[in-house]
Amino acid sequence: MPEAPKEFAASANGDKWYLAHTETADQHIVIHHANDASGGTETRWPISSFLEHFGDHPQGQALREALRDAGSAEQEAPSEHTPVAQKPVISFPWSRNMDRLKD
Repeated sequence: MPEAPKEFAASANGDKWYLAHTETADQHIVIHHANDASGGTETRWPISSFLEHFGDHPQGQALREALRDAGSAEQEAPSEHTPVAQKPVISFPWSRNMDRLKD
């Protein structure tokens, strides 16, 4: 069963942003629901594109925090369907690759 999108930001004017997982592409995306006055349209963004455009905005900062929380929760709480083991840290395209910095 697919996970429900998780709201990570909302603006005073009623816009809302969600972090969702697409089963078909097996990736996380950002879903923006515009407020009713703006037509209530839904826009879907790959995470890297969203951060490229809105990384300095409050919703970009909220997304980074949600991703940090999701990453630490994934590592702290193993699934009941998988053996207990340390999961690898997920590398996102916008994060620095520390191995490249060592060379």
